[in-house]
Amino acid sequence: MKTSRAWAGALLIASLASLGVLFFLDPGKTHLLPPCPLRAMTGLDCPGCGSTRAVHAILHGDPAAALRLNPLLLLYSPFVGQFLLSAVSLAVTGRPLPEPRVRPSVTWLVLSVIVAFWICRNTPIYPFGG
Repeated sequence: MKTSRAWAGALLIASLASLGVLFFLDPGKTHLLPPCPLRAMTGLDCPGCGSTRAVHAILHGDPAAALRLNPLLLLYSPFVGQFLLSAVSLAVTGRPLPEPRVRPSVTWLVLSVIVAFWICRNTPIYPFGG
């Protein structure tokens, strides 16, 4: 149990530090942050491409820019948020939050949206990639 609390605390500290770095470093203007490996190898955008710049935009109060950079961020943010809140709960109280019950159909729907978004964003037709 103590090991889990230590990992959760480390995750919390790493998350806060990452947000701090993203607040001060604009990923669109610096080369200190690593590029997307898929894009570097293939030239194609992955479903997560633009997320780092989108988080930077959110931290600076520009949700419209974040939406333009990666609209999928809105889909997976609640999942990431729940995961981080559960880690905080584990670090502070010793107990994680209850895991949300997600129907398999919802999981398949989210996966389908991610794959469709991935395909569309690499299509050279407006409004996707044109």
